[in-house]
Amino acid sequence: MQELNVEEVTQVSGAMSDWTSGGMAVIGLGIAGGPATGIFGLAVGGAMMFIGYFGE
Repeated sequence: MQELNVEEVTQVSGAMSDWTSGGMAVIGLGIAGGPATGIFGLAVGGAMMFIGYFGE
């Protein structure tokens, strides 16, 4: 048994960064909270997904 290298870890994780998955979680929680929190969640979660997309 051996440790995974960086490329193998990326393949296993689906190549989604923490910023992208966190942004999706913030959007989901914001929408579940109501209209005002939904707008806030979309803004913050969208910014997090933007960082995750260009951070790779």
